[in-house]
Amino acid sequence: MALMRINFFSEALGKHHHFNLILPEQSEHYDMNAVPPLLPSVMILHGLSSDNNSYLRFTNVERYANEHNIAVILPDGDHSFYANMLYGHSYANHIMEVWRYAHQVFPLSKERGDNFLAGHSMGGFGVIKTAFEQAELFGKACFMSSATDIERLLNYDWPDFKMYGIIGDVTTTAGTSLDIKKIVKNGIDEAGIEGLPELYMMCGTEDFIYEDNVEFKSFLESKDVSFKYEEGPGDHDYAYWDQGILKAIKWMTEK
Repeated sequence: MALMRINFFSEALGKHHHFNLILPEQSEHYDMNAVPPLLPSVMILHGLSSDNNSYLRFTNVERYANEHNIAVILPDGDHSFYANMLYGHSYANHIMEVWRYAHQVFPLSKERGDNFLAGHSMGGFGVIKTAFEQAELFGKACFMSSATDIERLLNYDWPDFKMYGIIGDVTTTAGTSLDIKKIVKNGIDEAGIEGLPELYMMCGTEDFIYEDNVEFKSFLESKDVSFKYEEGPGDHDYAYWDQGILKAIKWMTEK
């Protein structure tokens, strides 16, 4: 198992930035004459109060990746909700830049059926956004405990940033880059229902955004979007997401 932190120049951010990468062990890595097979990969998007080290620190994702022979790409999205910020950096562009860079440099398969997305909370929003905007690149996407009602966050008193940095001085997210229903509708229009990735939605019933997720589930159903849904005991924490990411990886790698 190899764990790497890659620092590279990000054209999207206009500066050097970093991402983490987990590569499972392969016997070919030790044979100079062998060509290692290309690996499937999952890009995991962290939550608002986390960073790209959090899954390494608070879950067993490295062990899960090795057991299921899948690479893990961990970009850093700051507080961007994985959008191109109006007053800030272009993080939607950046995470795809990380994805492309990792696939150019490391032995990762570019086949759609070998590429997956996962994430929680803000990262769950990012997974939904990316899955519907980049449907042609990803075969499966799992979003956990997702922030699906950004409207109520507009006036929240965050200690170090404001949502207006992402979408401007507006009174609603409608029509902005954080309008999740518009993102879904546009994705359906562009890719068609059959062209969307396979989707897996999960949320703990004790999570403070559980009701938001139930409402979003109903919205997806109203649009005839097919998805796997799971709810059960669990809060908005890494105890839940650790088990969630294991379920997601098993689902992604099943044949």
